[in-house]
Amino acid sequence: MKLLINIAWRSLWRNRRRSLLVIAAIAFAVMFAIVRLGFDEGTFALSLRTAVRSSTGYLQIQKIGYNDNPTLQKSFPITPELESILKSDPEIDGSSPRIQSGGLISFRNHSLGALITGVEPKTEELITDFPAKIIQGRFLDDDSTPDIVVGYKLLRNLGASVGDSVVILAQGFDGVLGNMFVHIVGTFRTGSDEFDRTGAFMSVPVMQNFLAMGNDVNAIALSADDPADVGRIVRTLDPVLKPAGLVAVPWQELLPQLQQTMGFSHAAHILFLTILFAVVGFGILNALLMSVTERFREFGVMLSIGMSNSRLALTTAMEMFFMIVIGFTIGNAAGAAINYHFIEHPIVLGGNVGKFVREWGFQPIVPSSLSPGIFVTAGTIVLAISAAAAVYPLWRVARLEALKGIRYT
Repeated sequence: MKLLINIAWRSLWRNRRRSLLVIAAIAFAVMFAIVRLGFDEGTFALSLRTAVRSSTGYLQIQKIGYNDNPTLQKSFPITPELESILKSDPEIDGSSPRIQSGGLISFRNHSLGALITGVEPKTEELITDFPAKIIQGRFLDDDSTPDIVVGYKLLRNLGASVGDSVVILAQGFDGVLGNMFVHIVGTFRTGSDEFDRTGAFMSVPVMQNFLAMGNDVNAIALSADDPADVGRIVRTLDPVLKPAGLVAVPWQELLPQLQQTMGFSHAAHILFLTILFAVVGFGILNALLMSVTERFREFGVMLSIGMSNSRLALTTAMEMFFMIVIGFTIGNAAGAAINYHFIEHPIVLGGNVGKFVREWGFQPIVPSSLSPGIFVTAGTIVLAISAAAAVYPLWRVARLEALKGIRYT
């Protein structure tokens, strides 16, 4: 076996240009796969983070059935036991209570429907970027002052300005229609047309008092240390929460449209990579077949002096294995270097494209990623393609006859 390995290694470098061509083809395939998957993963992670930090958080604790049919009656108190459970999980970055209610906001002769969300200002920045999206005025203070922050389109449609007082009307927990004066202290812009047109924020204590909810809330929004940990957090929390009639709801259920959009985008990327790897596979097959067929006369001589077809095929397979491993190593190193560069210096979208992306609340950048899953996926695919591409050339070697090999031109 040692002799066959030495023969394979020496044969690999006897024709450097041929070997380097095959190695380059494999390295390029690995590198391109890692770079493409890196951009996909980086863009996916950025889009997910932007979306969840502009709305729901990565997951929420709710009453069972609240997500399907939100009502004030499906509320619950934040008990010391529940707080202890959330603080004991190291993968939960933060938590913030939420109350949501539909209502009517009136200013002079204008009355508009609004989705009013009660938040806790000091903890909300751990979950979402709402405090950073204020374009005029300020965000809420953490007290019981009857203040409100509204979307810039809602403010414009009301004909009001920051500093004005408006009347809000909403049905409380007890079913009684209540009203109160609140002071507009700021306006925000998220990039979501619907939310900027109907969204408003008040502090949780003010909402609890206004809606007669006592100390109850509708949900607790959570932030995860890593989006990949969301499923594990849900599986950990559910057995503890369900006896109390609560459930942990991940972002996939909170934002089903986002899940569908990302699923479609992922399917499109898989289709593109399938086509790409099919082309790359034929390229590797051509390179390996060329490296074998141009040596048929050499192989014929080796067979004529006593080497068996099986040992010749094994030696050739070892040679191909060396080329695949070298190409795989170079491709991984090059792909990692390129991905690292685009993590530190992401592509910035300029012009109208960048403006359009920014208006929708997303960062106008295209980042990459060095997630271990990228290297596993790319390596598995390219190694499988390379192995499949080597089957036919090795079959040709295993079936080669000495006389036909010597006469091959």
